[in-house]
Amino acid sequence: MFGLAFTFWSPVVPATAQTDRLVNPGSSWAGPWHAAVGLADRLGDSTGPADVLEAAESEIALGRPMQAIAILSAYALPDSLFDGAPLALRAAALYLLGEYEEAGELFDGAAVFATGLRQGILLTRAAEASEQAGLRELAAERYRIAASAVPAARGWLAIRRARLTDDIAQAFELLRVVPEAGTALAGEVRVFMLAAAGDTAGAVEAMVALGRPGDAGILAFAAGDRIAARRLVYRAIEMRDEDQALQGVAAAVEHFPATNIEEHLAIARAVSRYGRAADALPHVAAAVVAGDSSVETLLFYGQTMETSGNRPDALEVYAVAAAGVGDQVGEASYRWARTLLRLRHREAAFAALGEFLTERPDHDRAAAALFLMADLRQDQGRVRESDSLFRLLNGRWPASEFASTARSRLAGRALARQDTERALELFRLEMENDGSRSRFAQFQLARLTLESGDTAAAREQWIDLAERDSIGYYGTIAREAAGMPPAVFAVPPPHTSSPEVIHQLEVLDLLEASSLEAEATALVAHLSDRDRWEVTDLLDVAEGLIARGRAREAVGIGWVVAGLHQLNDPRVLRVIFPWPNRALVEREAHEFDLDPYLMAAMIRQESVFDPDATSRAGARGMMQLMPATARGLARQLRLDWDNTFLGVADANLHLGAAHLAAMLRQYDGELVPALAAYNAGASRVRRWLRYPEARDWVLFIERIPFPETRGYVQTLLRNRAVYSALYSEPPVP
Repeated sequence: MFGLAFTFWSPVVPATAQTDRLVNPGSSWAGPWHAAVGLADRLGDSTGPADVLEAAESEIALGRPMQAIAILSAYALPDSLFDGAPLALRAAALYLLGEYEEAGELFDGAAVFATGLRQGILLTRAAEASEQAGLRELAAERYRIAASAVPAARGWLAIRRARLTDDIAQAFELLRVVPEAGTALAGEVRVFMLAAAGDTAGAVEAMVALGRPGDAGILAFAAGDRIAARRLVYRAIEMRDEDQALQGVAAAVEHFPATNIEEHLAIARAVSRYGRAADALPHVAAAVVAGDSSVETLLFYGQTMETSGNRPDALEVYAVAAAGVGDQVGEASYRWARTLLRLRHREAAFAALGEFLTERPDHDRAAAALFLMADLRQDQGRVRESDSLFRLLNGRWPASEFASTARSRLAGRALARQDTERALELFRLEMENDGSRSRFAQFQLARLTLESGDTAAAREQWIDLAERDSIGYYGTIAREAAGMPPAVFAVPPPHTSSPEVIHQLEVLDLLEASSLEAEATALVAHLSDRDRWEVTDLLDVAEGLIARGRAREAVGIGWVVAGLHQLNDPRVLRVIFPWPNRALVEREAHEFDLDPYLMAAMIRQESVFDPDATSRAGARGMMQLMPATARGLARQLRLDWDNTFLGVADANLHLGAAHLAAMLRQYDGELVPALAAYNAGASRVRRWLRYPEARDWVLFIERIPFPETRGYVQTLLRNRAVYSALYSEPPVP
């Protein structure tokens, strides 16, 4: 969101550029939304040029180019001011409006007043705008001139120049200087040039070599080779690469409709794999109609129906599959019973699950079936029957995930009726089986030990858990229960990155400042490749990406490094739990009287600090706000609001902080129900607060019926402790 500031005010993006403004050294940059709001009332006849430029820049960052142009037009600023800043900002506004030719001329004009890398960046912006305008020769010449000013990006600009020439020999010569990270992009240019020269076979072969059979199939189809095109399209459909698979599906549907069972199923599996069950349904149906009555295909058919929301028909399909033959008949019987339960045919489902267990006591789904029976009886309030089934599950399959949940339920009810001995027995059993809830069991064992009067033993158990689960949720609450001081990680001492990492990150700055998005993406992928770097270099890369607002990619690198190195290294943890935009987060936390570590924890979980993050449900931005929620909050705060601002970091943080503060007020400052409501909604939390476990937040969290929400609350509590431990700024050792 702050790329314009980087482009026009500094030659290379500094690590602190997200918070340190170079437009007006005497002011502090609070983000484009805050700046626009704050400057709107200050603009007048006596306004200084720096404030005028900052106001225009803020409007551009907010996606309001017309307002930026109006501001610049109202003040007769010299074109040469701040190395051509007025021209560059006007160019950026025109670019957003699609006026690419004029934008290119203005970028070029601004470059006259700049020097060095800044001049090269502006020339590159001029070239890219000319390319967008279709002025190929002019764009190529501007890229050539820009390469002289930014030699570090020469190989990347060569890709652009090669794409713009009609001379295949010249193009291939230009591509000789492309860096390794640009190999795939250079390959695309080679494909284009071969195709333009009439060498379709060579172009198809080159595209296949790039690992893109879907694109190769489209090329072959355009050249009239339908046989090769069909083969390549269906090869793409089988790939695990989402873009290629779905591109293959689109090409198949449009040009090469499935003609047999195998092709229908291939398309169905591809689209189903990427969450498009409704698109998969007609293809599975076609396979069944064509004669595929195998249990495997019927199971796929039923699952696709169920995922598409058609459970009644899925139930019928599962019934047919259950009447078939083969190893998967048992799976069909289980799904039929489970679907009955989901359709609220409770007694029929209970009977079907019981029949499944009787006929297939050793089936992989047996533990799941018994758990569903017990869970159903619990929901019906038939607690004694439920407990009996949970005990049976615990006895038959003590090592299963379902047995862990059963022991947790039984122990919770034992505590509710003050049957301490039974609860202790169940918690010990969970630890002996090393179940998924063994850490919860250890925490509760320590609690019961404390209640029995043995304070020292309880504290010893909690300390052991805190050490074994040092950055986990249960370790976090154990540390607090033991009265241990909050964890603190020393600030990593300053160090110097390797020259190669420094160089590559500087090139990334140039590409991003020049709006060469495809090239920047390719370089980030190259930088994130674990096989190319030593562990220390990977950490340097990750820290550099965090400083440049690419925390999501950095976190992925951090987990790789944790596997190669060690998780509890403070540098590794700061990569896995990054804090870009820290000043903005702390500003909003202070305004709404929130814990800044809690806000950082929430943003890490919601979006990994990605302002462009969008969920499938439509939640947007760093704090994943739904548009309707944002509009309501803006009305309450009396803000002039546009939902396009949800993608602007400081605007999203402002409303997100307001929303979190409102949740906390609603629950009298109690964090656990507030976090649960932020994730699952207030109406559900009202219902959950009726549970007897609501008197004890630890037990209440375990009782939350939605695994997603339960994990969300636990993760945020853990994250908050980790952020506090990492960023409370202890002295460097």
